[in-house]
Amino acid sequence: MDATMFEGLALKGDLLCEAVIYVDPETTPGPIGPAAWGNRLIAYIKEGEFSGPKMKGKVLPGGGDWINLASERPNALKVNVRAVWETDDGAKLYLSYTGRIIYPETKDNEEPVDASSLDPSQYYFRVSPTFETSHPKYLWLNDIVCVGVGRQIEGGVAYRMYHIT
Repeated sequence: MDATMFEGLALKGDLLCEAVIYVDPETTPGPIGPAAWGNRLIAYIKEGEFSGPKMKGKVLPGGGDWINLASERPNALKVNVRAVWETDDGAKLYLSYTGRIIYPETKDNEEPVDASSLDPSQYYFRVSPTFETSHPKYLWLNDIVCVGVGRQIEGGVAYRMYHIT
């Protein structure tokens, strides 16, 4: 292949925001169990907050993560989140993202690790969020691609999300 075809194609990104999202153990249905497409686990969002160079606000309750655990690999999760964020100036941002979490493997019949106690370098947690909004100040969010790095925390997750420029 001609290497010149790939000049200028490097990924570059800017910090979009950092977010902390807590799940609601009171309303979360939890595991659904084995199904046709793997083991489903549902976790509803209780609250959260986000902050970045161009936006700041809160994560509204009511969204959730419809996680799919791989049948043959219980340490591998497919993230599937829907949420609404509200900026400090009142804009509503619909957010959806998928991703992957790969925890360290455990021995047969061992309980899965408590990921909130792990250093995030010990597992893989990546997401690819997209935004939708009608607010004039944030229309630019409709047109960008983002990637995020996550970590489990006590009662939820923390993300650092980047706008790929």
